[in-house]
Amino acid sequence: MRRKLKAIESKIEKAEKELQEVKEELATLKVTRKLPQPKIGDEIEIADMKWKVLDKTDKGFLCLAERIKEGMQFDSSCNDWTKSALRKYLNTEFLEKLASEVGEENIVSFQRDLLSLDGQTEYGMCEDKVSLVTVDEYRIYRSMIPNTENYWWWTITPDSTKCNNDSRWVRVVSPSGDIRNCNFDYFSFDDDGAVRPFCIFHLQSLNQRKSKCQTIN
Repeated sequence: MRRKLKAIESKIEKAEKELQEVKEELATLKVTRKLPQPKIGDEIEIADMKWKVLDKTDKGFLCLAERIKEGMQFDSSCNDWTKSALRKYLNTEFLEKLASEVGEENIVSFQRDLLSLDGQTEYGMCEDKVSLVTVDEYRIYRSMIPNTENYWWWTITPDSTKCNNDSRWVRVVSPSGDIRNCNFDYFSFDDDGAVRPFCIFHLQSLNQRKSKCQTIN
């Protein structure tokens, strides 16, 4: 009888050990949530912000956010995006906030062309994780970018460049959707100088890590 009890106790201990191992293994697995892949033109929510999916590239989904800042200057001394205070803010403080929600690995670096409106190439190219649209990109995706009705917002396209005696003027999108020019330091009112981040997100990876990404429509 004692042998049988001992054998039963041994089996129970073995079963309990195996159960604990299974629990530990399950605890190490990442919880995933399958989300439907967004379509071009969809509005999605990432990190508590609304973004419009404008395109799908080989790097991921190209998305434009609703405004996050009001009355923010492009810069205090120039119209060169690479040197601007706005670029620094978006790719440091704002990027850190966004990355804390979705993981920086899901925010893809991409090249930006700083061709001026009059064709100057002096400012060259740069690479951003968080950017703004160019005038050319705005033209391409205009059909999916509705008028804002009550605020202006920045692009990264300068009117011209320093070699043409212009380091001041930057192109902006008006509430009615047309393109105007504006001083880099002009906007300081609540309804002006809005900032609309422009990013490429690796949404498949976002889904795999149960991110705060969901399709709204």
